[in-house]
Amino acid sequence: MFLISLLRRIRGFVKFSARGMFAERFLNLMARERIPVWDLSRREDALTGCVAAAAYPRLRGLAKKTGVRLRLVGKYGAPFKKKKLMRRRGILAGIAVCILFIAVMSQFIWSIEVNGNEKVSEEDIITAIESIGIKPGIWRPGIKVREMEGRALLLMPEISWIAFNIEGSAIHVEVYETLPVPPVIDPHKPCNVVAGFSGQILEMRVYSGQPVKQKGDAVLAGEVIVSGITQDRRGQNLFRHARAGVIAEVEHEIVVRAPLTRTVYTETGKTARRDYLRIFGLDVPLFLPLRIKRPYRVERSQEPWRLFGTKLPVTHRVERFTLMKETEYTCSETEAREIAAKELLALQNAQLEGGEILRRTLTGKVENGEFVLAAHYICHIDIAEQSEIIVAER
Repeated sequence: MFLISLLRRIRGFVKFSARGMFAERFLNLMARERIPVWDLSRREDALTGCVAAAAYPRLRGLAKKTGVRLRLVGKYGAPFKKKKLMRRRGILAGIAVCILFIAVMSQFIWSIEVNGNEKVSEEDIITAIESIGIKPGIWRPGIKVREMEGRALLLMPEISWIAFNIEGSAIHVEVYETLPVPPVIDPHKPCNVVAGFSGQILEMRVYSGQPVKQKGDAVLAGEVIVSGITQDRRGQNLFRHARAGVIAEVEHEIVVRAPLTRTVYTETGKTARRDYLRIFGLDVPLFLPLRIKRPYRVERSQEPWRLFGTKLPVTHRVERFTLMKETEYTCSETEAREIAAKELLALQNAQLEGGEILRRTLTGKVENGEFVLAAHYICHIDIAEQSEIIVAER
């Protein structure tokens, strides 16, 4: 509807009134001649409406046929204001400068959006790509997308894939994060299988290498179980990549210390705020440089400015500071035990992952202002770990 109204304004239209007994016949002839009319209304004996300026002369002939008195009420649109605009050349110059400004500015990048990130923050990604030159205000035709993507990957090892999609004056950065991969020794390098824990071997599955220990043997942490050094028929040493699975019964201990006296931060109810305008990557402070008392908790947010739904290279950034009060809190032995138990569970899951816990014995006591919680485990776990053999080259 807006587009139709704009086209009518550009082409120009007039508003007319028709008086007479045969106004309805006049409208019928307009329909037969296919003359578009809109905003029809009737007041007493007058019929008013709007038609295109080019079609108005045709209405006079129809008015004569039907005996209707036709009168021009108003003229609207660009053709009727052409003379006034020609007198005001400053307005025309302003319009021309505005169109030129929009055409030139559309060749620059105004905003950067990041999608696909979960663990890596958007600020870190934007900081990295700004360091290689992609920032608000950069000349869009000068961006070498493939080259920039390769340089960005080198700066962010936690990103496995990145793509720069340019749409208008915005760059949409699509990323895939790197999945954590456990450390694995190159299968072409020689290595031994050593014990990750001290214990007694219950079961062994040797896939390659020379067994040094057998089922039922006791081993110490770091001791070789399967050697990657073997001998051929001529007695020469061969270096192999040893692989094995070794299940052992292990005794393991985890000790956790929880201080009875802790520092607690509570809100004072006082807040402070700092506003910035980020223009083409430059932060302009909108506050007096007054010192904020510590401690505090800070929350940051930013909102880009938009013009007709398009992002501008101006961002309103806000930092909200909540002032905190630091107090010393002495917890009871029960509270300290609960805190230590949570930390113990996290360490247990990390250190004994994949193992079968047969028995766990807990002991707790207060010692030097701390609650010390010790856990003694007996479990079955795979203790095989690979250790690279360093071979000196002659």
